[in-house]
Amino acid sequence: MRLPRLALLLTTGLVACASPEPPKPVPVPPGALVPPAFEPSQPQAPEPPAEAALSSGITLEQLLDVHRSTGARALGREKFLFLSDAPGTMQIFSASLDAAPTAEPQASVQLTKFPDRVSGLRIAPGGAGAVFLKDKGGDENDQIHWLDLAAGDKPEATQALTDAPKVKHTLPVFDDAGKRIAFTSNARNGKDMDLYVEALPAKKETFGKKPVAELSGSHAVADFRGDRVVVLEVRSGFDQDLWLIDAKTTTKKLLTKHKGDERWLSPRFTRDGKSLLVLTDRGREFLSLVALDVATGKITPVFELDHDVQDITVPAYASANAAAGQPEDIAVLTVNVDGVEEVHVVTLDAKRKVVAKKKTDLGGVVNSLDLDPAGNAAFVSMERPNLPTEVYRVDVATGAVTRATKSHHAGIDMSKLVPAELVTMKSSDGRAISFFYYQTPPKAGEKRPVVISVHGGPEGQAQPNFSPLVQWLALAGYAVAMPNVRGSTGYGKSFAHLDDKEKREDSVRDLSEVGKFIAARPDVDPARIALLGGSYGGYMVLAGLTLYPDQWAAGVDIVGIANFRTFLEQTAPYRRALREAEYGSLAKDGAFLDRVSPIHKVDRIKVPLMVVHGTRDPRVPIGEARQIAEAVKKRGLPVELLTFEDEGHGIAKRKNRLVAFPAMVDFLDKHVKAKAAK
Repeated sequence: MRLPRLALLLTTGLVACASPEPPKPVPVPPGALVPPAFEPSQPQAPEPPAEAALSSGITLEQLLDVHRSTGARALGREKFLFLSDAPGTMQIFSASLDAAPTAEPQASVQLTKFPDRVSGLRIAPGGAGAVFLKDKGGDENDQIHWLDLAAGDKPEATQALTDAPKVKHTLPVFDDAGKRIAFTSNARNGKDMDLYVEALPAKKETFGKKPVAELSGSHAVADFRGDRVVVLEVRSGFDQDLWLIDAKTTTKKLLTKHKGDERWLSPRFTRDGKSLLVLTDRGREFLSLVALDVATGKITPVFELDHDVQDITVPAYASANAAAGQPEDIAVLTVNVDGVEEVHVVTLDAKRKVVAKKKTDLGGVVNSLDLDPAGNAAFVSMERPNLPTEVYRVDVATGAVTRATKSHHAGIDMSKLVPAELVTMKSSDGRAISFFYYQTPPKAGEKRPVVISVHGGPEGQAQPNFSPLVQWLALAGYAVAMPNVRGSTGYGKSFAHLDDKEKREDSVRDLSEVGKFIAARPDVDPARIALLGGSYGGYMVLAGLTLYPDQWAAGVDIVGIANFRTFLEQTAPYRRALREAEYGSLAKDGAFLDRVSPIHKVDRIKVPLMVVHGTRDPRVPIGEARQIAEAVKKRGLPVELLTFEDEGHGIAKRKNRLVAFPAMVDFLDKHVKAKAAK
């Protein structure tokens, strides 16, 4: 299991707006929550110039109508399930692909038809069914569902196994026989994720009612072999532990005892069940693959590079394959090299020594990874700036790549889209800072506006994804920069810790220096540079506007943090400890959190601000948007607040993106692009 990347809201949608010259500042006392007196904009489609076709003939509506296929799970070498947003939200589809490397993608069948998104999918051993998660309106209180694959696309194929709207469940893991599932849930107190093990077929009246083990903190199931359940304990993005819990006796064994921060991710039992193949940065800057003996605790290095091993998958039915006389372990890995993933196939002998390895460079960002039961083919979801997410099959033996899905591209010639250029610069203290830069070929004498888009996390990374917003802005004459300032992942754990707690605003200084570096380009207008970001990136926008107020033309805050105190007080209970580990605790660091909160420096904002938020957001509550919008409005500055009643931490539904994206483009065109070039 990998810790999920925060979806960069540029790719899903959301934006904000702000204003010009500041009158008298209105002080906001530390800890104060500004009442929601500010009336948000109603989510209605505006009439901006966004609908006009560019010289390329591409419209924003077309870009938003491009479909994505991701999250593939293999039924076999030819058959697989995947998630697609073709219906407007992510739903489950089935498809097949002939064995030949030259095979063409076949028509897919939609298996789920919910108004809300499906998030997470896992197939049962034997392929009779699958489990998946679904929330309501983006509230992330995921409920577990069963999908009967024999019933196809009939309504009775899906069955809700849990119905607890205020409870969060994690994606279940099947045991190797496919007769039980293990998962975690915060049903007991809303905060702690306890371990549950349930028999199949499920009895809904007793399902999820009694935990096997009561646990303290955030936990998720990573693997399940016999009665042994591997549970991942997450204390922060850079500190995890692995536990082995017996499903019958409930005895617990800590497998990864350590001091300080260590990452332990994506554990998978080896074929013989004696070890776990797991990613860790113990003693290293980057994540590497090791074998952890579950009996002795011995760690054997398997595969390491000076880059993070991002993810790992092994054949799902390993014990069955062992019985078939296949003693070797096969693992497929992804390695993050400057934001782009390589796919590596490694074969291990019984001593966990690599006896064969093969690399496939897909030249894009890999979002999901799965092996077929026999270990012959890997199904990966991959995207590039000029290619939306599609599923590909990688032959384990030969490395041959076959496209397995062919999503709707809304009539767009993808060759006309703008590629990403990786640019590296030095910060004022000598650190290497990189960013992805999108622009059409500059014209002689042109001074173009710029949008700097900041990723969330902060344990995240800007990568060269397909983004309708970035593409529209670049095609419309903006340059777009997506920086990885200090605190970003993918560049070693030392770099990722450079923005921790008291060093929080050092990353904002990096953002300012990226802006100055870009402003010095001869084809850029330094007076027309705007900030845009989602989640923690939204905080970075607000921090940039308050700490470096004369540098920017406008800001767009998407589900961002304005006030660390109220954010930590009101974020979902199961998330608070994780966030305090990164930002600081209210009990010990309250004064510091007040000092770095943009809400207490709002008198320094000088430019237009747009704020976009989902009212059901469990991560960054809607109060963050309302209080910053109200505070800026009280100062007499232009501010727009756009909220969505059926969204959470981001804009997941296409119908809402069709409102949010044009509104954002209209805001940027009005307050940035339309300014006279200097």
